[in-house]
Amino acid sequence: MKFTDFNFKDYINQTLENIKFEKPTEVQEKLIPIVLSGRDLVGESKTGSGKTHTFLLPIFQKIDTDLDEVQAVITAPSRELATQIYKAAQEFTKVNDKLRVSNFVGGTDKARQIKKLESSQPHVVIGTPGRIHDLIKANALIVHTANTFVVDEADMTLDMGFLNEVEQIASRLPEKLQFLVFSATIPEKLRPFLRKYMENPIIEEIKTKAVISEDIENWLISTKGKDENQMIYQMLT
Repeated sequence: MKFTDFNFKDYINQTLENIKFEKPTEVQEKLIPIVLSGRDLVGESKTGSGKTHTFLLPIFQKIDTDLDEVQAVITAPSRELATQIYKAAQEFTKVNDKLRVSNFVGGTDKARQIKKLESSQPHVVIGTPGRIHDLIKANALIVHTANTFVVDEADMTLDMGFLNEVEQIASRLPEKLQFLVFSATIPEKLRPFLRKYMENPIIEEIKTKAVISEDIENWLISTKGKDENQMIYQMLT
């Protein structure tokens, strides 16, 4: 199968060509048709399996850039993960300059974000639950117009204690809403949340092969107060 088989809008196909995406991953091939159908979905798959484009592509397919309103909200439990999704989404704005995507995360200038929201609302909101909730509470970010809500890395969201903020965001969204939850695992503590907000969701577990070989070791090395170039040189030699 190829991405062109999904009959996406021209600017989506052009972006996929630009970033050299030809064939969907197993997760994308199986889940994109479900997301395009408008059904609620719980997708259980490993990080690195292609989840981001599984929800971004159908979201962009539905976006009406003539409307000055929020049409999709995407939460991720950390700044890094939210920024990763945002960078993937930015590739599409390079081809379609009418498309507005914003990244709202902690540690950034909230007052400046509120000021910018006064003049226009993004079509797609990406960010951490805390900052998105703060902007909604400040009546700066207007989300009742959204038709899609994505909770990415739901198990990590629960572990990091952000599920309450996600619930607060969900409570401000319209009743008629497509709810998409992606998670590496579905812990028991997450199930009441899913039952409360999701309407007869399709639950798909995609058993993908390990993206990183299990033989590879991961090291975390502090660079505080050290010359990074020198450290890299020492490790390489």
